[in-house]
Amino acid sequence: MIVGAIDLGSNTVKITIAEVGADLKVLFEAAEITRIGEGLDASGVLKAGAMDRTYRCLEGYVERCRTLGAERIRCVATAGMRGAQNGAEFLARAKAGLGLDIEIIHGLREAELAFAAPAQLYGPGPVLVIDVGGRSTELVYGTSGRLVSRVSLEIGGVRMTERFLPSDPPRPAELLACRQFLEEVYRDAPAAEGAALVGVSGTVMALYGRAVGEPEMAKVVAQGEGAWLSRAQVEQQLAELAALPAQQRLYGSVIPPGRHDVIVAGALVTLVAMERYGAERMRVSNRGVRYGLLFELARA
Repeated sequence: MIVGAIDLGSNTVKITIAEVGADLKVLFEAAEITRIGEGLDASGVLKAGAMDRTYRCLEGYVERCRTLGAERIRCVATAGMRGAQNGAEFLARAKAGLGLDIEIIHGLREAELAFAAPAQLYGPGPVLVIDVGGRSTELVYGTSGRLVSRVSLEIGGVRMTERFLPSDPPRPAELLACRQFLEEVYRDAPAAEGAALVGVSGTVMALYGRAVGEPEMAKVVAQGEGAWLSRAQVEQQLAELAALPAQQRLYGSVIPPGRHDVIVAGALVTLVAMERYGAERMRVSNRGVRYGLLFELARA
């Protein structure tokens, strides 16, 4: 059966279309930055422009699913939709115009989906999955493929940028305030003694791509799955990116428009997580929430 899995995040909308059965064969993958969660903390509502951008993206994804013969499409929305006062308006528009049912999932459900593929790929020993999003970050610990503990924290590249880093480039005092806040938040992170860290976000893949000098995300995904990203590399990327104005951070499709202005905060979220767990390195993976959905469809 051919199925499509869509992760509607607060900054990026990702899709994987795959043939599922005994094995999983990926037919198509894409990611587009639409930032549906733009300004959500301040206003509590989704902006019209953000909804329009996201709708057009979903329209293209649904058409691609139909072209490839997908029999089912699963779409979940995460922190970019959670709590939005007018979220129901966007859900109704997607249903009426695209025939797409969007499920808004809570943070712990998001964490569960993000854990599935890395646990299978990088277990069976203890694994800690870190999914750095635009408005939330999920930390999920498990061993032998079994989820042990999980937490969804209200931190992410977009949220931290809007709250702490208004200057371009950010000032040292702003970066320090953001770091101190993150260190406090990470005190609620689950224990994960002896776990291998796996970062599954676009932020982590972008940091890895820039660190190894590869500006095209498709090549980073193809060649970098399971590769190691060291804490020293993250520190270096953070220092270099924070010293640049946003426009000078653009780096091919690895740091495109829409990621260039929030990548500094995303790097800081990643670095402080590694420090929290005393990790000198983490694996990078493109297999996050979408793959959890695909695994569920395969089992069904």
